[in-house]
This record gives sequence, structure tokens and C-alpha cells, in this order.
Amino acid sequence: MKIIHQNIWYADEKRASNPKKILMYSDRGTLESHTSGLRFAGQNSEIAINSISKVRRGRPTLNWVAYLAGGAIFAFLDFAILPGPDPVFGREWVLTSLYILLAPISILLFYLPVKWVAVEYEEQGRKRKAWFSSGDAGGFSVYTGANRKLKRDISAVIESHQTEEH
Repeated sequence: MKIIHQNIWYADEKRASNPKKILMYSDRGTLESHTSGLRFAGQNSEIAINSISKVRRGRPTLNWVAYLAGGAIFAFLDFAILPGPDPVFGREWVLTSLYILLAPISILLFYLPVKWVAVEYEEQGRKRKAWFSSGDAGGFSVYTGANRKLKRDISAVIESHQTEEH
């Protein structure tokens, strides 16, 4: 086995499509190539990915429920801390106003520019998808091209396996 990348974040299909997730990934670990595909060895799971049909970059579902919950928590704190309701964007609604500004900025800065690597494969006759992202530098390495490199490396491994088969 050849290690493709260490410190990889993995999201299964359920996690990737769940708008209620707190963390974007299901597990962290190492992505390796093996004789017929890929193997992810994480802290809590181990997955063999064979019969790979496609590798692409894309975005998992935004965890918008976490953003809404954060806004509700800040609104509650504003009401609990302050003596009574004031104009929504008045200076008394400091926490909520701050959150209303920071949540969309966070989405623009941290979600939109990042594309994970989606590996589409077949398992027991069912089409499946596994999502991978670089976890280097706390995930911030994706802003310097780590996921583009990860996709290239995965694609190269798959191409070499297909060449060996023919």
C-alpha cells in the first residue's frame, strides 16, 4: 500500500448531505492506494473503495442548521441579558447583530471557496460517494490548493490501477 495523503478528513454520504451537521467530516485519518482502489483508515472507521467510476471536486451540503441555531442562541442570549426587546439592529442587540454579520461572511469565506474531493464508486451494486478533504493546518491548507493536489493524486492512482488492469 502506498500512502497518498495523511491527515485527511472523510465524510460519508450521510454526513456530506446533512444540513444539521456541526462538523463537516465523519472521521480523520490516512488515505492510501491499494491493489484495486483506495483505502481510508481513520480513527473510527476503515473504508475500502473499489470500482471507482469518477473523481471530481464539489461541495458537501452547507450546514445551514448550525448557522440558524447559532443565530437563535445569540437572540436568546440578547433577550436573557438585556432588559427588554429593542429595535432589531439597535446597539442593544450586539450579539445578534454581530452574528447576523459574521454568519454570512463565514459562509462566503469558509464554505464557498472550498471544494472537497468526491469519489464516486460502486459497492454491492449500489452507487456510493465518499468525500475527502485535506485536514492539514486545521483544514486551512485547502485555501492554498491542497484539495486540488489531493484530487490529482487520487486520479493518478486510479489511472495507474486502470492501466495495470489492461
